[in-house]
Amino acid sequence: MARDEPLVTIATFETELEASFARGALDASGISALVPHRAELQVFESDRDRALVELRRLRIRVVPPTHDA
Repeated sequence: MARDEPLVTIATFETELEASFARGALDASGISALVPHRAELQVFESDRDRALVELRRLRIRVVPPTHDA
């Protein structure tokens, strides 16, 4: 994931397992995602909107983050 743009936190989850499941769903859709901190899901800034649409399509509950990374 070596791109020259910032990562942004798009969601937080109650468990790291839930965050990893969401990351896997995004990866399967061709969107690079990362779970760098406990239960936080991050994507590249340019993928933010597409990632949120994909999570909603998959009916993955998105909890807005308390901050951007």
